[in-house]
Amino acid sequence: MKIFSQNNNMEIHDITNRIVHLPRDFYKLGNVSIGSLLKQSGYFEVSQKIGEEDIGKALVAYPKCIDEWMVWSEDKRSSGWYFKKNEKGKYRVGYFPLQQDKENNFEYSDARLACAAFIKREIEEYAKLAR
Repeated sequence: MKIFSQNNNMEIHDITNRIVHLPRDFYKLGNVSIGSLLKQSGYFEVSQKIGEEDIGKALVAYPKCIDEWMVWSEDKRSSGWYFKKNEKGKYRVGYFPLQQDKENNFEYSDARLACAAFIKREIEEYAKLAR
């Protein structure tokens, strides 16, 4: 178990940097689950302290990760959160299939903000399984 100091800004920064690289790490390693990569990142211990804004800041530093998350979303073959560009040139984050207990569709003009929203929702699904 990781122990975090009271001033854990550096740890949060490091964890969000690892989070935005999850698809790259998943495809590169090939024999590891996204859940275990998330656990290794330290996310589960601080999930409530990391928001979309924190993830968005990491995406500023690593903008290529936005495309990697879009590919991750396109490669999914089951229900869950998705992130894609729509016919109007906007970015949609939604849940498939629609569920009554979820706000399902969000539209953004900024790919980075949409990606951050998608990532937070996507990794929270894994965090729920780990709790």
